[in-house]
Amino acid sequence: MQELTLLEQELFGNPLGEFLICIGILLFGLLLKRFGAVFLSRQSFRFFKQFSGNKFSEEFVALIRKPFEQLLTLVIIYLAFDRLDFPEVWNLVGIEKIGIRWLLFTAWMIALFVIGTRILLRATDFFAMVLSRRDGSTISVELANFLKELIKVIIVITMIFAGLRFIFHVNITALVASLGIGGLAVALAAQDTLANLLGSFIIYLDKPFKAGDLIETNDIRGTVEHVGFRTTRIRTLEKSLLTVPNKKLIDNALNNITLSAARRVRFSLGLTYNSKSTQILSIIEDIKKEIENHSLISADYTVRFDEFDKSSLNILVIYFVMSNDYNLMVQVKEELNIKMMNIVEKHGCDFAFPTQTVYVKQ
Repeated sequence: MQELTLLEQELFGNPLGEFLICIGILLFGLLLKRFGAVFLSRQSFRFFKQFSGNKFSEEFVALIRKPFEQLLTLVIIYLAFDRLDFPEVWNLVGIEKIGIRWLLFTAWMIALFVIGTRILLRATDFFAMVLSRRDGSTISVELANFLKELIKVIIVITMIFAGLRFIFHVNITALVASLGIGGLAVALAAQDTLANLLGSFIIYLDKPFKAGDLIETNDIRGTVEHVGFRTTRIRTLEKSLLTVPNKKLIDNALNNITLSAARRVRFSLGLTYNSKSTQILSIIEDIKKEIENHSLISADYTVRFDEFDKSSLNILVIYFVMSNDYNLMVQVKEELNIKMMNIVEKHGCDFAFPTQTVYVKQ
């Protein structure tokens, strides 16, 4: 009887027994929330089972388990503290008016919407992963990532408007109407952003390049690391990371070196003006032989006496290395450069460099 009386004693307007039940719900719920989250994750996978071909279940659980844990924590907190009442002496107003009750309820609802948004975003990540990895998929990783980011933006915007409607009871129609003029101003100010967004859409559909490709534009040369909504990140040959607006990439001529079957080498070989025509012709013939005998150079080449420059007689050399590997191209170029030096030396000629001859009248 004494124990029952102890549990019936009140603290802050609530029996001690209710406090014990509240603590028990919190402890029991928090101990079992991980198992509950895994169970809910596996049950949720049934909605994606057909889409994923009954694969990637563990990946789905790994993605979605954490948000479900947060959701269960929120529900446990609600069930635990719902056992308790605010003391009447505090004279608190209901949740319809701004006060402590309203603040606590609004915070709980905001947390619920945030966690719900996280669950939808994680499900979108899984959707994009399956879209690019399932058997027979024709959708590239880049396009799947683009669709993922687009869906995420739509989800976040939708959840924000839903939160304003159901938590703060905002009239969405009136809000959108009031934003009409402001939206027009924002659209005008965001023309470049919209142009870059359209550029990313064109890149994903037209596929002029993808992550990992070596590309070259007017003033940029490097490997694509990531194609985003507004910009593309490119790792240059100097190992610096460039962030390039997508609009610039689709407006300018672009060379996808990775898709090339060969790399072109073009330069001029300058000989001194005291070189004789017979020597130049012999040098040209020997260079042709070296190019023809090289296994990594195509038969489509040019070696010709090209021009009379200010301080040199120039031989134009153009050939193609049958690989898009930059390091291999440099290696082949080095081999031929050494052989051409030996050829010029063998025929008694010298390489020209800028000189100026001054004649002084006596």
